[in-house]
Amino acid sequence: MRLLMKLVLVLTAADVSRGDTLPTLFLASLRPSSRWAPAGRSAPFAVPMQISMKTARFVVVSEGQYDHAHHTHGREENVVKKPHFAASNTSSQVYLGATASLDCTVHDITNESVSWMRRVDDMLELLTWDTHTYAIDKRYSLVQESGDRWQRWQLVVRDARVEDQGQYRCQVATQPPMVLTVTLNVTVPRARVVDERGTKVMEKHYNSGSMIELKCVIERVPFPPAGVTWRRDATLLSFNTSRGGISVKGDAASGYIRSRLYVREASPADSGVYSCWYGNYTSDTVTVHVIAGENSAAMQHDALPGSTSNGGASLSKPAWLAAYLHLCLILALYSLAGESSFGARVLGPKGMAPWLAMWIPTSLPETLLCANELQR
Repeated sequence: MRLLMKLVLVLTAADVSRGDTLPTLFLASLRPSSRWAPAGRSAPFAVPMQISMKTARFVVVSEGQYDHAHHTHGREENVVKKPHFAASNTSSQVYLGATASLDCTVHDITNESVSWMRRVDDMLELLTWDTHTYAIDKRYSLVQESGDRWQRWQLVVRDARVEDQGQYRCQVATQPPMVLTVTLNVTVPRARVVDERGTKVMEKHYNSGSMIELKCVIERVPFPPAGVTWRRDATLLSFNTSRGGISVKGDAASGYIRSRLYVREASPADSGVYSCWYGNYTSDTVTVHVIAGENSAAMQHDALPGSTSNGGASLSKPAWLAAYLHLCLILALYSLAGESSFGARVLGPKGMAPWLAMWIPTSLPETLLCANELQR
């Protein structure tokens, strides 16, 4: 027995830090023996008659090298997982009139309720609760999906409007509540009637018989885009007519559409307010003037914002009156100086007074009185 105890102590103190190969002790089964029994007593179990030695390899590792995730030892069943949001975008961009989808995905959720709310000023408007929709606006709906330890509540907003912009809140009814805020932005297209330089124009003037050509640029549009139409006042214009037509070209990389309207052999009946429409979302207008007659050439120009549409300069009535009075004064001086030889030589004979008076328009009574006085 003493030998066995010493062997155990030696094995316990062995250095296993280097991954040494250590002996493993196996004891043979015990059997009774009369050799060790005194007289009058039963024989006890004998000590092992056979000792066999086998080896096994033990390696000591540090705490940092120990793989706790792999060696769970049955503890994983006792870990309580809490709900948490999946990584997602906190902002969403949508074009005017398109459908917006706001995602809220939660992992490891059990029986907690999930709701969508919208912030309006300082108030929160309830839109959905679990699978129920409480929004008055029928454009709002909820799509629910689930997978392996996750569930998704997707808020859908159809036919997005400018007033739909703002913050939306996905809330899980935990203690305290879990909140995910998503911002919705609505991109609004813009239409402009421009000249060849790309400058916005308010009015365009054309000669009778010339071709009307209008250019419209619509920016910030999705692809495929909505339709582009032209109207004159309330009349919808056709794409293909015997007098012209409409062309539409788009650039998906830049996100804009360019449309042109052509009308051949313009007449005054083609005058009016022309409008370029992108779907039913946005439009821009320009006023077209078609001038008939030989003097219409002087009226051809484009009116930019802030300018007037007058075709040429003209003198007002006070300016004409000043010119008439100035001429009347010259004739009066001629009348006074006509008797002198110097005045006669400079201004000519007094008989020219009636001839000069003929150049004064008869629309002003003051000038006529002056001319009659000179004739006397």
